[in-house]
Amino acid sequence: MTWIPTISVRVPRIGDSGWTGTLSVEDWSVPCVIGSGGLVTAAMKREGDRKTPVGVYPLRYGLFRDLPALRTLRDAGFPFVPYSDEMIWEEDGPDYNRLVFAEGSERQGERLARPRDHDLFDVIIPIGYNDAVPQAGRGSALFIHAARPDMSGTAGCVAVRREHLLELARRLRPGMVIDIDHDH
Repeated sequence: MTWIPTISVRVPRIGDSGWTGTLSVEDWSVPCVIGSGGLVTAAMKREGDRKTPVGVYPLRYGLFRDLPALRTLRDAGFPFVPYSDEMIWEEDGPDYNRLVFAEGSERQGERLARPRDHDLFDVIIPIGYNDAVPQAGRGSALFIHAARPDMSGTAGCVAVRREHLLELARRLRPGMVIDIDHDH
């Protein structure tokens, strides 16, 4: 029998907050948050709507800030690389929803490695939504990353508590997908 390694994200249809759910990999489960706007069908997803698209999407690689505590990710069973100072996730223009590289001093405020007042993006795993043939305005820069301490909703990403993120990274495998949906 064959199988595809899968991360399952399930969010209740009703409840106090439409952005809290559970992320599971095999027998390991942790709380997670999604977009503060809740879930939306992939066909209805739009840039800036703060919603997370329902569907099954590939996870191809991860990026991390090159900090001593995160360098063990280089030895993970999933392709992780440190992000460079030139990397930008494009959210506009002809390279929409693509990892691009800036030259010289251009676009300093958009670079992944820029100084931030939080550590939510020290580890990011791009979710393969709207990326094979990106359609502008359909949503970009959807990642798995660290959640805010208060577990508030994201801009559309999937997030887990920081203390769970490295364990999740250790459980990732090549060919893995993320299955995002409501509880059934």
